[in-house]
Amino acid sequence: MNTNMRTVLYWQEFAEVTVNKCIRPEIGDPLLIITNTGNDINLATACLDAGIRAGADTQMMVISRPHQGVPRKVGPILADSIRNSKLILVLDTRGFEEAIDEARNRGARVLVTDVHGVEDYVVRALLDVDVEAMNRNAELVAELWEQTKVCRVTSQQGTEVSFELMPRKCKVGDAILSEDGEIDFYPGTQVTIAPVEETINGTIVVDASDSVQGVISTPYSLIVKNGVISAVDGGEEATVMRRWLKSLNDETIYKICHVSLGLNPQAGISGNMTEDERKLAALDIGFGSQNPEYGGTVGLGPYHEDIVMATPTIYLDGKEMSGDGELNPDMGFEQLRKYLGGHHQ
Repeated sequence: MNTNMRTVLYWQEFAEVTVNKCIRPEIGDPLLIITNTGNDINLATACLDAGIRAGADTQMMVISRPHQGVPRKVGPILADSIRNSKLILVLDTRGFEEAIDEARNRGARVLVTDVHGVEDYVVRALLDVDVEAMNRNAELVAELWEQTKVCRVTSQQGTEVSFELMPRKCKVGDAILSEDGEIDFYPGTQVTIAPVEETINGTIVVDASDSVQGVISTPYSLIVKNGVISAVDGGEEATVMRRWLKSLNDETIYKICHVSLGLNPQAGISGNMTEDERKLAALDIGFGSQNPEYGGTVGLGPYHEDIVMATPTIYLDGKEMSGDGELNPDMGFEQLRKYLGGHHQ
Protein backbone atom coordinates (compact mmCIF):
# COMPACT_ATOMS: atom_id res chain seq x y z
CA MET A 1 0.00 0.00 0.00
CA ASN A 2 1.50 3.39 -0.93
CA THR A 3 1.81 6.27 1.51
CA ASN A 4 -1.16 8.25 0.28
CA MET A 5 -3.49 5.24 0.29
CA ARG A 6 -2.39 4.31 3.79
CA THR A 7 -2.78 7.87 5.03
CA VAL A 8 -6.31 8.26 3.67
CA LEU A 9 -7.35 5.27 5.77
CA TYR A 10 -6.55 7.34 8.87
CA TRP A 11 -8.16 10.64 7.84
CA GLN A 12 -11.25 9.91 9.92
CA GLU A 13 -9.17 9.18 13.03
CA PHE A 14 -7.03 12.26 12.29
CA ALA A 15 -10.16 14.40 11.91
CA GLU A 16 -11.70 13.12 15.15
CA VAL A 17 -8.56 14.02 17.10
CA THR A 18 -8.37 17.39 15.33
CA VAL A 19 -11.92 18.37 16.22
CA ASN A 20 -12.34 16.78 19.63
CA LYS A 21 -8.86 17.17 21.15
CA CYS A 22 -7.43 20.20 19.34
CA ILE A 23 -10.41 22.44 18.47
CA ARG A 24 -12.87 21.23 21.14
CA PRO A 25 -16.07 23.00 20.00
CA GLU A 26 -19.12 23.40 22.18
CA ILE A 27 -22.60 22.60 20.90
CA GLY A 28 -23.64 25.16 18.29
CA ASP A 29 -20.26 26.86 17.90
CA PRO A 30 -19.74 28.23 14.36
CA LEU A 31 -16.82 26.21 12.93
CA LEU A 32 -15.37 27.13 9.51
CA ILE A 33 -13.11 24.67 7.68
CA ILE A 34 -10.96 26.08 4.87
CA THR A 35 -9.13 23.83 2.44
CA ASN A 36 -7.65 24.26 -1.01
CA THR A 37 -7.69 22.35 -4.28
CA GLY A 38 -4.19 20.98 -3.68
CA ASN A 39 -5.25 19.04 -0.60
CA ASP A 40 -7.02 15.71 -0.35
CA ILE A 41 -10.70 16.65 -0.13
CA ASN A 42 -11.25 13.51 1.95
CA LEU A 43 -9.48 15.15 4.88
CA ALA A 44 -11.62 18.28 4.77
CA THR A 45 -14.84 16.29 4.52
CA ALA A 46 -13.70 14.05 7.39
CA CYS A 47 -13.18 17.18 9.51
CA LEU A 48 -16.56 18.51 8.36
CA ASP A 49 -18.23 15.28 9.45
CA ALA A 50 -16.34 15.26 12.76
CA GLY A 51 -17.42 18.84 13.45
CA ILE A 52 -21.04 18.01 12.73
CA ARG A 53 -20.86 14.95 14.99
CA ALA A 54 -19.39 17.15 17.73
CA GLY A 55 -22.46 19.39 17.50
CA ALA A 56 -20.75 22.43 15.97
CA ASP A 57 -22.39 24.55 13.28
CA THR A 58 -19.80 23.39 10.74
CA GLN A 59 -19.24 24.82 7.25
CA MET A 60 -16.52 24.14 4.68
CA MET A 61 -14.98 26.34 1.97
CA VAL A 62 -12.71 25.10 -0.84
CA ILE A 63 -10.39 27.63 -2.48
CA SER A 64 -7.64 27.45 -5.11
CA ARG A 65 -4.12 26.57 -3.99
CA PRO A 66 -1.64 29.42 -4.59
CA HIS A 67 1.68 28.96 -6.34
CA GLN A 68 4.71 28.75 -4.04
CA GLY A 69 6.06 32.20 -3.27
CA VAL A 70 3.16 34.10 -4.89
CA PRO A 71 1.37 36.45 -2.46
CA ARG A 72 -2.31 35.65 -2.01
CA LYS A 73 -5.06 38.21 -1.58
CA VAL A 74 -8.14 37.01 0.27
CA GLY A 75 -11.39 37.87 -1.52
CA PRO A 76 -14.41 39.38 0.24
CA ILE A 77 -16.47 36.15 0.45
CA LEU A 78 -13.73 34.23 2.24
CA ALA A 79 -12.71 37.25 4.32
CA ASP A 80 -16.27 37.73 5.58
CA SER A 81 -16.58 34.03 6.43
CA ILE A 82 -13.33 34.15 8.41
CA ARG A 83 -14.31 37.30 10.29
CA ASN A 84 -17.68 35.87 11.33
CA SER A 85 -16.54 32.46 12.59
CA LYS A 86 -15.85 31.56 16.20
CA LEU A 87 -13.69 28.53 15.39
CA ILE A 88 -11.59 28.23 12.23
CA LEU A 89 -9.67 25.23 10.93
CA VAL A 90 -7.34 26.27 8.10
CA LEU A 91 -5.96 23.36 6.03
CA ASP A 92 -3.62 25.83 4.32
CA THR A 93 -1.02 28.25 5.65
CA ARG A 94 -0.45 31.22 3.36
CA GLY A 95 -2.08 34.54 2.72
CA PHE A 96 -4.71 34.69 5.47
CA GLU A 97 -2.87 36.86 7.98
CA GLU A 98 -4.96 40.03 7.88
CA ALA A 99 -8.37 38.32 7.83
CA ILE A 100 -7.29 35.87 10.53
CA ASP A 101 -5.94 38.68 12.71
CA GLU A 102 -9.25 40.54 12.44
CA ALA A 103 -11.19 37.40 13.36
CA ARG A 104 -8.94 36.80 16.35
CA ASN A 105 -9.48 40.36 17.52
CA ARG A 106 -13.16 39.43 17.67
CA GLY A 107 -12.33 36.35 19.78
CA ALA A 108 -12.06 33.64 17.12
CA ARG A 109 -9.91 30.61 17.85
CA VAL A 110 -7.83 29.45 14.86
CA LEU A 111 -6.07 26.15 14.17
CA VAL A 112 -3.82 25.96 11.10
CA THR A 113 -2.02 23.24 9.15
CA ASP A 114 -0.99 22.47 5.58
CA VAL A 115 -0.99 18.77 4.77
CA HIS A 116 -0.14 19.08 1.05
CA GLY A 117 2.75 16.74 0.30
CA VAL A 118 3.20 15.72 3.95
CA GLU A 119 0.04 13.70 4.46
CA ASP A 120 1.86 10.72 5.94
CA TYR A 121 3.82 12.98 8.28
CA VAL A 122 0.82 14.80 9.76
CA VAL A 123 -0.88 11.51 10.59
CA ARG A 124 2.20 10.21 12.40
CA ALA A 125 2.93 13.56 14.04
CA LEU A 126 -0.56 13.76 15.54
CA LEU A 127 -1.33 10.12 16.26
CA ASP A 128 2.06 8.45 16.84
CA VAL A 129 3.80 10.82 19.25
CA ASP A 130 4.11 10.83 23.02
CA VAL A 131 2.37 14.20 23.15
CA GLU A 132 2.58 14.56 26.92
CA ALA A 133 6.36 14.05 26.97
CA MET A 134 6.81 16.34 23.98
CA ASN A 135 4.84 19.08 25.68
CA ARG A 136 6.81 18.66 28.91
CA ASN A 137 9.94 19.39 26.88
CA ALA A 138 8.17 22.40 25.41
CA GLU A 139 7.35 23.80 28.84
CA LEU A 140 10.97 23.36 29.87
CA VAL A 141 12.19 25.22 26.76
CA ALA A 142 9.80 28.07 27.59
CA GLU A 143 11.00 28.20 31.18
CA LEU A 144 14.65 28.30 30.12
CA TRP A 145 14.15 30.89 27.38
CA GLU A 146 12.26 33.24 29.68
CA GLN A 147 15.22 33.14 32.09
CA THR A 148 17.82 33.78 29.36
CA LYS A 149 19.53 37.09 28.84
CA VAL A 150 21.49 36.26 25.66
CA CYS A 151 20.78 33.47 23.20
CA ARG A 152 23.47 32.59 20.65
CA VAL A 153 22.88 30.36 17.63
CA THR A 154 25.60 28.77 15.51
CA SER A 155 25.73 26.10 12.82
CA GLN A 156 28.32 24.18 10.82
CA GLN A 157 27.05 26.01 7.74
CA GLY A 158 28.15 29.36 9.19
CA THR A 159 25.29 30.74 11.27
CA GLU A 160 26.50 33.13 13.95
CA VAL A 161 23.71 35.24 15.41
CA SER A 162 22.80 36.40 18.90
CA PHE A 163 19.90 38.19 20.56
CA GLU A 164 18.41 38.95 23.95
CA LEU A 165 15.32 37.09 25.17
CA MET A 166 14.46 38.62 28.56
CA PRO A 167 11.94 40.02 29.37
CA ARG A 168 9.94 38.48 26.51
CA LYS A 169 7.53 35.60 27.20
CA CYS A 170 7.16 32.35 25.26
CA LYS A 171 4.17 30.85 23.54
CA VAL A 172 3.97 27.06 23.56
CA GLY A 173 2.32 25.83 20.38
CA ASP A 174 0.78 22.63 21.73
CA ALA A 175 -1.89 22.50 18.97
CA ILE A 176 -4.77 22.77 21.45
CA LEU A 177 -7.15 25.76 21.27
CA SER A 178 -7.83 26.88 24.81
CA GLU A 179 -8.64 30.61 24.78
CA ASP A 180 -10.41 33.22 22.68
CA GLY A 181 -8.24 35.01 20.13
CA GLU A 182 -5.72 32.17 20.03
CA ILE A 183 -4.00 30.92 16.89
CA ASP A 184 -2.11 27.63 16.93
CA PHE A 185 -0.53 25.37 14.35
CA TYR A 186 -0.68 21.60 14.29
CA PRO A 187 0.46 18.91 14.58
CA GLY A 188 2.58 20.29 17.45
CA THR A 189 4.79 21.08 19.09
CA GLN A 190 7.03 24.13 19.00
CA VAL A 191 7.98 26.96 21.35
CA THR A 192 8.06 30.55 20.08
CA ILE A 193 9.43 33.81 21.42
CA ALA A 194 10.03 37.28 20.00
CA PRO A 195 13.64 38.27 20.74
CA VAL A 196 14.27 41.89 21.68
CA GLU A 197 14.37 43.17 18.11
CA GLU A 198 17.15 45.75 18.28
CA THR A 199 19.53 43.18 19.86
CA ILE A 200 19.36 40.71 16.95
CA ASN A 201 22.64 40.81 15.05
CA GLY A 202 24.69 38.40 12.97
CA THR A 203 24.49 35.95 10.09
CA ILE A 204 21.69 33.41 9.64
CA VAL A 205 22.51 30.63 7.17
CA VAL A 206 19.34 29.09 5.74
CA ASP A 207 20.35 25.43 5.37
CA ALA A 208 17.06 23.52 5.40
CA SER A 209 14.06 25.32 3.89
CA ASP A 210 12.16 28.56 3.56
CA SER A 211 8.48 29.33 3.06
CA VAL A 212 9.09 30.86 -0.36
CA GLN A 213 11.09 28.13 -2.10
CA GLY A 214 10.70 24.99 -0.02
CA VAL A 215 13.75 22.77 0.48
CA ILE A 216 17.03 24.67 0.01
CA SER A 217 19.70 22.87 -2.01
CA THR A 218 22.44 25.48 -1.55
CA PRO A 219 22.50 27.34 1.78
CA TYR A 220 22.33 31.13 1.64
CA SER A 221 22.87 33.85 4.24
CA LEU A 222 20.71 36.55 5.76
CA ILE A 223 22.72 39.37 7.27
CA VAL A 224 20.78 40.89 10.17
CA LYS A 225 21.48 44.23 11.83
CA ASN A 226 19.40 45.37 14.78
CA GLY A 227 16.67 42.88 13.89
CA VAL A 228 16.38 43.80 10.21
CA ILE A 229 17.64 41.92 7.14
CA SER A 230 20.27 44.14 5.55
CA ALA A 231 21.52 41.72 2.88
CA VAL A 232 20.81 38.33 1.33
CA ASP A 233 24.01 36.62 0.17
CA GLY A 234 24.54 33.43 -1.79
CA GLY A 235 23.67 31.80 -5.08
CA GLU A 236 20.50 31.34 -7.07
CA GLU A 237 18.24 30.67 -4.08
CA ALA A 238 19.52 33.81 -2.40
CA THR A 239 18.64 35.75 -5.56
CA VAL A 240 15.11 34.33 -5.53
CA MET A 241 14.64 35.34 -1.89
CA ARG A 242 16.10 38.80 -2.47
CA ARG A 243 13.77 39.44 -5.41
CA TRP A 244 10.77 38.07 -3.53
CA LEU A 245 11.38 40.35 -0.57
CA LYS A 246 11.76 43.38 -2.83
CA SER A 247 8.61 42.51 -4.79
CA LEU A 248 6.40 42.88 -1.71
CA ASN A 249 7.24 46.57 -1.26
CA ASP A 250 6.81 46.09 2.49
CA GLU A 251 9.34 47.21 5.10
CA THR A 252 7.93 44.88 7.76
CA ILE A 253 8.88 41.70 5.90
CA TYR A 254 12.57 42.44 6.54
CA LYS A 255 12.12 42.44 10.32
CA ILE A 256 12.65 39.37 12.52
CA CYS A 257 9.43 38.78 14.44
CA HIS A 258 10.00 35.43 16.19
CA VAL A 259 12.21 32.40 16.71
CA SER A 260 10.66 28.96 17.22
CA LEU A 261 12.12 25.62 18.30
CA GLY A 262 10.72 22.38 16.89
CA LEU A 263 10.05 19.44 19.21
CA ASN A 264 8.25 16.73 17.21
CA PRO A 265 10.37 13.57 16.78
CA GLN A 266 8.33 12.52 13.73
CA ALA A 267 9.21 15.66 11.74
CA GLY A 268 11.89 16.01 9.07
CA ILE A 269 12.64 18.49 6.30
CA SER A 270 10.18 18.31 3.42
CA GLY A 271 9.84 21.92 2.28
CA ASN A 272 6.48 22.22 4.01
CA MET A 273 6.68 24.47 7.07
CA THR A 274 3.99 22.42 8.80
CA GLU A 275 6.66 19.75 9.16
CA ASP A 276 9.99 21.56 8.87
CA GLU A 277 9.58 24.07 11.69
CA ARG A 278 8.58 21.29 14.11
CA LYS A 279 11.60 19.09 13.42
CA LEU A 280 13.18 18.16 16.73
CA ALA A 281 15.76 20.84 17.69
CA ALA A 282 15.38 22.70 14.37
CA LEU A 283 15.13 26.48 14.59
CA ASP A 284 12.54 28.46 12.64
CA ILE A 285 13.05 32.21 12.33
CA GLY A 286 10.09 34.30 11.19
CA PHE A 287 10.07 37.67 9.44
CA GLY A 288 7.22 40.11 8.86
CA SER A 289 3.80 40.18 10.46
CA GLN A 290 4.12 39.57 14.20
CA ASN A 291 1.57 38.00 16.49
CA PRO A 292 0.70 40.70 19.07
CA GLU A 293 0.80 38.01 21.78
CA TYR A 294 4.58 37.89 21.45
CA GLY A 295 4.90 41.36 22.94
CA GLY A 296 7.28 42.55 20.24
CA THR A 297 7.64 45.83 18.36
CA VAL A 298 7.36 44.65 14.73
CA GLY A 299 3.56 44.73 14.61
CA LEU A 300 1.14 43.31 12.08
CA GLY A 301 1.75 43.33 8.36
CA PRO A 302 0.42 41.83 5.15
CA TYR A 303 3.18 39.22 4.74
CA HIS A 304 5.14 36.69 6.75
CA GLU A 305 7.98 34.33 5.88
CA ASP A 306 9.88 31.62 7.74
CA ILE A 307 13.30 30.09 7.31
CA VAL A 308 14.52 26.88 8.95
CA MET A 309 17.92 25.72 10.16
CA ALA A 310 17.91 21.94 10.56
CA THR A 311 20.51 21.25 13.26
CA PRO A 312 21.81 24.50 14.80
CA THR A 313 23.53 24.70 18.16
CA ILE A 314 21.70 26.95 20.61
CA TYR A 315 23.38 28.46 23.66
CA LEU A 316 21.51 30.07 26.55
CA ASP A 317 23.79 32.46 28.42
CA GLY A 318 26.70 30.32 27.26
CA LYS A 319 25.18 26.91 28.09
CA GLU A 320 24.35 24.54 25.24
CA MET A 321 20.62 23.79 25.15
CA SER A 322 20.53 21.85 21.88
CA GLY A 323 22.68 20.79 18.98
CA ASP A 324 23.01 18.18 16.24
CA GLY A 325 19.25 17.61 16.28
CA GLU A 326 19.03 16.77 19.99
CA LEU A 327 18.05 18.48 23.24
CA ASN A 328 20.61 18.49 26.04
CA PRO A 329 19.53 15.85 28.62
CA ASP A 330 21.69 17.56 31.26
CA MET A 331 19.14 20.38 31.24
CA GLY A 332 16.35 17.95 32.07
CA PHE A 333 14.95 17.22 28.61
CA GLU A 334 13.36 13.86 27.92
CA GLN A 335 15.01 12.14 24.98
CA LEU A 336 12.21 11.29 22.57
CA ARG A 337 12.63 9.03 19.59
CA LYS A 338 10.12 8.16 16.94
CA TYR A 339 7.36 6.24 18.66
CA LEU A 340 7.53 2.81 17.07
CA GLY A 341 4.43 1.43 18.73
CA GLY A 342 2.01 3.34 16.51
CA HIS A 343 -0.05 1.70 13.79
CA HIS A 344 0.46 4.61 11.37
CA GLN A 345 4.04 3.67 10.41
